[in-house]
Amino acid sequence: MSSCVLHANLYKMLQMAVFFCVRGILVANTGDIQGGFGMDFLGKHIVLGVCGGVAAYKACELIRELQRLGATVTAVMTPDAEAFIKPLTLEALTHRLVVRGSLTVDAHGTPWHIALAQQGDALVILPATANTLAKLAHGLADDALTTTAISWTGKPMVIIPAMNTRMWENPLTLRNVAILQELDNVTVVPPTSGELACGESGSGHLAALTNQLHSIHRAMTLATQPKEALYLGIRVVITAGGTVEPLDPVRVLTNRSSGKMGVALADAFFALGASVTLIATDTVTIADLNDRPYSLVRVARSAELQLALETLLPHADVLVMAAAVSDFIPADVAAQKIKRGKEAFELSLTPNVDILAAMVAQFPSVYMVGFAAETHDVEHHAQEKLARKGVQVLCVNDVSRSDIGFNADNNELTVFTAQGRIIAVEKTSKALAAQKIASALSTDIHHYLSNKIVFDGQTPLAEVANGVR
Repeated sequence: MSSCVLHANLYKMLQMAVFFCVRGILVANTGDIQGGFGMDFLGKHIVLGVCGGVAAYKACELIRELQRLGATVTAVMTPDAEAFIKPLTLEALTHRLVVRGSLTVDAHGTPWHIALAQQGDALVILPATANTLAKLAHGLADDALTTTAISWTGKPMVIIPAMNTRMWENPLTLRNVAILQELDNVTVVPPTSGELACGESGSGHLAALTNQLHSIHRAMTLATQPKEALYLGIRVVITAGGTVEPLDPVRVLTNRSSGKMGVALADAFFALGASVTLIATDTVTIADLNDRPYSLVRVARSAELQLALETLLPHADVLVMAAAVSDFIPADVAAQKIKRGKEAFELSLTPNVDILAAMVAQFPSVYMVGFAAETHDVEHHAQEKLARKGVQVLCVNDVSRSDIGFNADNNELTVFTAQGRIIAVEKTSKALAAQKIASALSTDIHHYLSNKIVFDGQTPLAEVANGVR
């Protein structure tokens, strides 16, 4: 066997060894990322630019998740990145050549930075260092990544910075970020606060993987969907989960709502460009919920949910009321634990406030979407509730079926609108059902907002939706 063949075989063996070693570490340490729920990158080519920062190893996690969601990934490295992570690791994970150096060409003689700009669907830069941010903001191109970025026009670019707090909060860095954010195709995923590699704690920590995935998905959705299907400039409040009413300091009255549908709706509206605030009850236990890239408000009791809505809706355009609010609440809450006795125990319940109907009356300019869980005669009850509550839309599902509804990953709904439209959402994952609902309502919502007046009594919501605030 020639030395060339031997070296080639050894190289392949080393590649596989690195791949399975890194993959094993990732599987052991990250588990299943629920942030990928409902996101589809099938057939998409993501170009991942890796810079020279301590968080460079996190590129391996992102590669794994993008591939799991169907994407092909090509890595591009800056010279400094190679001091933190070896090209061989990224090649083993992506099964593709890692692009290094600004003067290299592909097999057809095309410069790599041009070939990638032609073939890629999105450019993601992680971790974006202060040095790379400065280069990008001022159009400098002196390595494989920055030459690719300067060639990246008309396609989404997602920049995910990570650095020391002093560097991130430096006015020069913030100015460079502001310059980049002015570009139509650029999304900057700001770092979070946390412990840093230097031992300090503060802003500059790389955004969570769930945040990264949702931000990439949103950027690509905005680039591919027609403008009329999007919710740019529209503020959407979504509720999720079942309310929890205390009986005493130990026991509660609640329901079986997991909040999965509400979270899926928040993900869907965010992907379509909306400014989303999710109000989630304590029954929503999705592991990575805090890592979502939109605002999160936590509540427990229905009174807390109502207060949160009354605070948020003066500044909202759409309410999607997917939370399961208790119809009845305890007449009295015991100050001490109710002791077990031999006698029968009677629990006195009183009707709860109809929060959705109250919000309809209090905020007539907000487009209201209600949800109803029924067990029989679904359409009759839906039409009655649609009229009684005064909402623009009522989404109804049959929770008597164990394969859809409460705690299930799938759902099947019928959507009734005040204009008489009936939209059937056949059984599918809750993520896809949410996407179908958000897409199906876009025209109605835009029309409703264009004919309403905001609370100052002067600005038409059509102008609000177009960014005039």
